[in-house]
Amino acid sequence: MPPRTPTSLSPTPSVRAQAFPHRRAGHCGSGALRDLLEFHGLDYGHGPLSEPMVFGLAGGLGFFFSDQVPGIPFYLVGRTGSMERDIGEHLAAPVTFEQTDDAAQGWESVKAAIDRGDPPMVWADIGELEYLRVRMRNTRHDIVIVDHDEGRGIAWVADNDREDLQACSLDSLHRARNSQSFPAPTRNAMFTYRWPTELPALADVVRDVASATSKNMRQSAQTVGSLEGRTGLDGVEYFAGTFGDWPARFGDRLPEALDTLAVLIIKAGTGGAMFRSLQAGYLEETAELLDDATVRSAAERYRTLSDAWEALGARAAAHEVAEARDVIQQIRRLEPEALQALERTI
Repeated sequence: MPPRTPTSLSPTPSVRAQAFPHRRAGHCGSGALRDLLEFHGLDYGHGPLSEPMVFGLAGGLGFFFSDQVPGIPFYLVGRTGSMERDIGEHLAAPVTFEQTDDAAQGWESVKAAIDRGDPPMVWADIGELEYLRVRMRNTRHDIVIVDHDEGRGIAWVADNDREDLQACSLDSLHRARNSQSFPAPTRNAMFTYRWPTELPALADVVRDVASATSKNMRQSAQTVGSLEGRTGLDGVEYFAGTFGDWPARFGDRLPEALDTLAVLIIKAGTGGAMFRSLQAGYLEETAELLDDATVRSAAERYRTLSDAWEALGARAAAHEVAEARDVIQQIRRLEPEALQALERTI
């Protein structure tokens, strides 16, 4: 796709773009998937699915911690790296994931998907998306491209960080989809799904997702992509066990490390609490729909865990090291307890 500067960025979306439902969300992946499910009319008979519900049905809960990332004190994330693929397996919606270093080919694939009524979800580097106006880099930001106007040099995109659809110049979108930044090159990545005519039975999906989440959290890996670190409960244990060393390790940079921790827990598209609040919301809604006491018990555990992560974010933002250490020890206990409660729903 050749770079193109728009002649103007009209605030009025195209007719095709206006047909795409979009609402602001706490996380890019679950927000984009929620919009796609609503666009295709898929729910459980009580109106469009909420973002927490979609996050949970995707089996997005995970954990990864690395203190060996060049250029930043550490990296922490509370979701899996495969959520966008896994939702297809859980909801009987085969997913096609495409990547190419040929920008023109990648753009042709996007246009073809839009023209057949299947707006694609793509990876884009937030630092290159002009409407976000941020310096931070993240090449794993999910957006949905819902329409394009090459004559005017724009595409309409749905982004969880904005209330309305955004008119993005094709030049900006090109840079975002071909970025070489952290954590890995975007390579014009694109997800498309073959959505079913109706969703699988909720009770069956809940069991399948709980089983997958158990596996995610109990299996430990030493690398995720190109990053070295710890995953699952092992990652939680490592994070909790090494936090006490932070004052000695970071020295004068400790305030920066604590600020980074607060951002990664609360502000970095996590739904506010390392994705645990989204997980709790999913289980709370599911418990009501299924009238299931076991699911309700798991929801209560994850809500308590979510509150603890929110408290840690607040302590970190206030640079209260001793208090943060105490909360981390609570999290160290609550994470496996919540997972055990979830496993009882299988």
